[in-house]
Amino acid sequence: MPLMQTALSSMNASFGAGSIADLGPDVVDAFQPTPDTSLAEALRRVPGLDMSDAVFNYVDGWPTALQRAVQAVIWENFTRGAAVPITFAWSPGYDYSLTVFDVRDTRETRGGITVLLTSRYPDDAHPLSSA
Repeated sequence: MPLMQTALSSMNASFGAGSIADLGPDVVDAFQPTPDTSLAEALRRVPGLDMSDAVFNYVDGWPTALQRAVQAVIWENFTRGAAVPITFAWSPGYDYSLTVFDVRDTRETRGGITVLLTSRYPDDAHPLSSA
C-alpha cells in the first residue's frame, strides 16, 4: 500500500541504527505521551522525516490509545539509557491494532524494537465510521 509503505520507509530511516542517535532532546521530548502532543505532531518534529500531510492526517485519525502507545514505545526507547533502532511495519486488517516486539542487546547482537501497525487501507472507511 503506497501511502503507508512510503511513510514507514521514511520512519525507518529516521529511527534506524544510522540515525536514531542523532535525534535531539527537543525531538525526544515530543514523544512523551501526553494529551498535549499527538503522534502526528511529534512526528512532524523529526528532522528529515518525509511524510505527506495525507499521512499525518491519517495518523491523526487512528484511535488515540494506539497513537499514545506508539509515542510511549518511542519515548521509552529514548529514556532507557541506550536507544535501540526501531523498525516500523504496516499490515492491512479489519481494525486498528498494534504489536510491539522489544529485543534487548545481547553479547552477540544488537537489539531493536519492531512496531507493527495494522489498519484498513486509508481510503477504506471502517463500517462504524459513520455511526
